[in-house]
Amino acid sequence: MQHARTRLTLLSSLLIVSAAVCAEDTLVIDIKSTKKAPSPNEVQPLTAERSAVLPADGGDFLKQLNGVSGSRFGGRGIEPIIRGQSQTQLNVLLDGAYVHGGCPNRMDPPASWAALETYESVKVEKGVQTLQHGSGGSGGTVLFERDTRSILDPEDGWSGKASATTMSNGVKHDVSADVTKSFQQGYARVFTQDREADNYEDGDGNEVRASYQHQQAGVVLGFTPTQDRLLEYSYENNDFSDALYPGAGMDSPEESGSIQRLKYKDKLDGKINTIEADVYTSNIDHVMDNYSLRPQTGMKMAVPTTSDTVGGKLALTSSIGDTDITYGLNVQNRERDAAMKNMSAPGAPTTNLMWPEASTDQTGIFAEATRKFASGDKLKYGVRVDQVDASAAKANVVAGGRTANQNYTAVYGSGASDKTETNVSGLLRYDKALNDTTTAFAGVSRTVRTADETERFISKWGATAPDRWVGNPDIQPEKHTQLDLGISQQQGKVRWTGTVFADQVDDYILRDKVTTGAQTGAQIYRNVDAEILGAELGAETKLTDKLRLAADVAYVKRTDTTDDRPIAQTPPLNGKLQLDYNGGKWSAGTRVRFAAGQDRIDTAMIGATEVGESAGYTTLDTYGRYSLNKSTKVRFGVDNVLDKTYAEHVSRRNLDLGGTIERVNEAGRSAWLKLETEF
Repeated sequence: MQHARTRLTLLSSLLIVSAAVCAEDTLVIDIKSTKKAPSPNEVQPLTAERSAVLPADGGDFLKQLNGVSGSRFGGRGIEPIIRGQSQTQLNVLLDGAYVHGGCPNRMDPPASWAALETYESVKVEKGVQTLQHGSGGSGGTVLFERDTRSILDPEDGWSGKASATTMSNGVKHDVSADVTKSFQQGYARVFTQDREADNYEDGDGNEVRASYQHQQAGVVLGFTPTQDRLLEYSYENNDFSDALYPGAGMDSPEESGSIQRLKYKDKLDGKINTIEADVYTSNIDHVMDNYSLRPQTGMKMAVPTTSDTVGGKLALTSSIGDTDITYGLNVQNRERDAAMKNMSAPGAPTTNLMWPEASTDQTGIFAEATRKFASGDKLKYGVRVDQVDASAAKANVVAGGRTANQNYTAVYGSGASDKTETNVSGLLRYDKALNDTTTAFAGVSRTVRTADETERFISKWGATAPDRWVGNPDIQPEKHTQLDLGISQQQGKVRWTGTVFADQVDDYILRDKVTTGAQTGAQIYRNVDAEILGAELGAETKLTDKLRLAADVAYVKRTDTTDDRPIAQTPPLNGKLQLDYNGGKWSAGTRVRFAAGQDRIDTAMIGATEVGESAGYTTLDTYGRYSLNKSTKVRFGVDNVLDKTYAEHVSRRNLDLGGTIERVNEAGRSAWLKLETEF
């Protein structure tokens, strides 16, 4: 941890020195998106008129995109899955910051901390398209980005937006406000949100425990000594309370998270063209228990946790002829503590150190070049090297009569020691303009993902083996070798894209169960070889000037080739068909979402990461918008119009149903109304 803070201090100092030295240079930043040919494996969410009105969180929001699924086990904390990959196989950045949740069972994945109303853009890069955002990211990268300068009002300096929403089945109210004031050499932005969600009913009228409360607020302060230079500080805080999780053995009465960022962007006149530097901290405090929000059965157990992340990035760009080169470094340190306590016993003794002060320290350097040809073709190639240090400082601390090292040794034959890795990744990609309307690309990459703190150091030791969950301190990092092929075309009123991908994984980190010996039934982690194959297809056409039809479909297949068995939680074939009308003051639309059944399951993991085979489903949503004036509009609609009872295949098992093995169902018919205004 000390090494990481030292490097972060050096990066912060470089940021400040760069700002002072380059005080007379400028950087012209294009804050408007330009029209370009569609990219087959880069997607952005639909406009507000065509997307879900009130997603539970960032993961729920991403489900609208082709190739993205979401695993539910409560009203919030939807785990995004891109091309069959999830958790730390994805790089999720919230305006440049990494946030790692406080729950070992992932009640709060990174995207759940995204204050959606306060971001100007969200972009999903499927697969590996760059090496700049950090190590790993084999499944893709999600960028929630703010651009406050793009919303500044040049006339009186004030701009803002506010909204109020209610639903018939779930969210009682959601009120938000976002106000910005620009000055001659800077700006200030303040935002806040208050949401209260009730339990909802599924299509059969059964209540699903999914209520929670959420309050968030933040401030962004920008200093722009010239039109093109930026020094920005931001702080935001999210508080969640009384969050219910039918897919877990506990609920979360309290959770709080804060993020701080400092950014600098500038342009130089010499061999270095631009400089971007960012530093950030994210701090999560999380509590879960099995008694304060549900009927008590057995002993009262609670797990208070902390998850602290500090990091930063320095990126420089230079040009040599027709080649632009971006190079720099990333720093990230994660430190996580989780202690299970018996609240029924005097003094509430600790029974397990689930994260025994587990830390991962990563420092990476990267260089990436893009060569542009006169024909419009583009060649990208790059390399990055990451140094990883991992440790568990409390592995020898006794809790419940045992140490984490005793647990590791009982399962794997050895305890935890400080681990060091040097991981090398590379990327080669070529974009080819076949003609004025058609673009194709081919990409090959090698990326390495180190184990996270749960995979390496989780330590839960129950009375019997099936109630044990033990990380593997000697687990090897995943090595992904991927091939992406894609094509896109804009022909008249028709736009379509298609992609196929293949990922050969050495040392895939598999969550599994022990099948023989004294620890039979315990959940563990081990390395296997794996194969991930898939395809995505999307199309959109303008039927008239006001009517637009769109459709997409995605498929992925994941196999543990070492044992010749499917990998758990693989989404089935899924997609949607959508028809939209835009008549100016009025707009309306309907969409059909569908998924096939999934019978390729890992039967060994049923009751753990796998629930069982799933049936397919088809649901219908309708929505509309009426503009009261230029700045105020009303949006409305009905989700799941036919009141279908269904669940996503990748969602968690509903433990509220006792011995019945069923997933957490999605909401039944839900009407909603949203009033929003801008000024």
